[in-house]
Amino acid sequence: MSATLEGNHRDAVGVDAAPELPALTSLRGIAALVVVLFHSSFLAFNYAGGGAPWIWRRGYLAVDLFFLLSGFILTHVYGRRIGGERKWNAIGRFFWARFCRIYPASLFTTAIFVMQYATGRLPFPPGVSFEKQLTAALLLMQVPWLDTVVINGPSWSISAECYAYLLFPFVVPTIYRLKAPTAATIGLMILIAIAISGSQTQVFGWGALERALPEFTVGVLAYRCYSERLFRKIWEKDATLVAVGMMLIWASLTNLPDGLIVILLSTLLLASASNAGRMAIILSTRPLRWLGEVSYSVYIFEILPLTAAASLAGFLVAVGFGGFRFEVIAVLFVIGSGMLVHRCVDVPVRAALRRLPNRMIDCPVVGQMARVRFTSMTSHGVLERDR
Repeated sequence: MSATLEGNHRDAVGVDAAPELPALTSLRGIAALVVVLFHSSFLAFNYAGGGAPWIWRRGYLAVDLFFLLSGFILTHVYGRRIGGERKWNAIGRFFWARFCRIYPASLFTTAIFVMQYATGRLPFPPGVSFEKQLTAALLLMQVPWLDTVVINGPSWSISAECYAYLLFPFVVPTIYRLKAPTAATIGLMILIAIAISGSQTQVFGWGALERALPEFTVGVLAYRCYSERLFRKIWEKDATLVAVGMMLIWASLTNLPDGLIVILLSTLLLASASNAGRMAIILSTRPLRWLGEVSYSVYIFEILPLTAAASLAGFLVAVGFGGFRFEVIAVLFVIGSGMLVHRCVDVPVRAALRRLPNRMIDCPVVGQMARVRFTSMTSHGVLERDR
């Protein structure tokens, strides 16, 4: 989910910056909210007398939308730059931007889990090594090496995406040269394979990579169709986006296979990015865009406030805040906590990390070679918001 800007201008290396796709920022926020509602509904059911999860019971598939969004938006922001330059400094800038984007909030969350373990508040399953879990969390290497993730479960998806980031600079130049019909055909073939594969519930081991990498690739290919305006007259209509949304709601309430819902999610992505009607105005509203801005921190930090809410479930039920009321409280607690992490940790640390290469350039010890290597390391002309 990636860097965006209001309008076009030329960045420090003379490349036109990518225009913002505000609808996708909002779509990312909605996806994060659905994940939170999925988890909170199960908490309410198990701890607070809530009914069996219904409307949000397929909310785990919002993570698949994350993978699609990441491939799409990273191609939007970096595709032409990496595909055009094919130089190591452009690839280095991409990797540094990814590190700055995902690591601060992840490291902070890991530190809180370590504090819980040190105070005896984080139980570990028998036979699970704390040292191995911590090393994997610090390196974001939970996937595919761990059979279970104890330190911050949601980070499995970030770990899986890291492999996509590693492959992206070397694969996207080839994909970027594909004609739109060819890209659409390959993307459709991958989606059919996903549909045939069945359930999208893999969160550990190699299965997590088998889930993340094809969907990220579909996002990259979908952007080629979008950039070449393939079937744009269909995708840009309000009726298309509304119809896709209604089909997704219907599919989520039925026993439709997960893989078919992923196909619908890919059409939701294209319809949202291409929409030129009233739905684009709705998706560009300030509250939804704000939700998209804080979505990564909300997602990566959510287990901690949800655990706190579960510990208070008995008290809340006793005072009349069980069931649906508990679910609302849990969701608000998660969003509020994520907002604080976003404002107090993610944004300032990310900004400091992006300034680091320029500070190294200013240091006389670094020398002229470092100046060449680090110039424009973080000057993309865009603000990273891809997740």
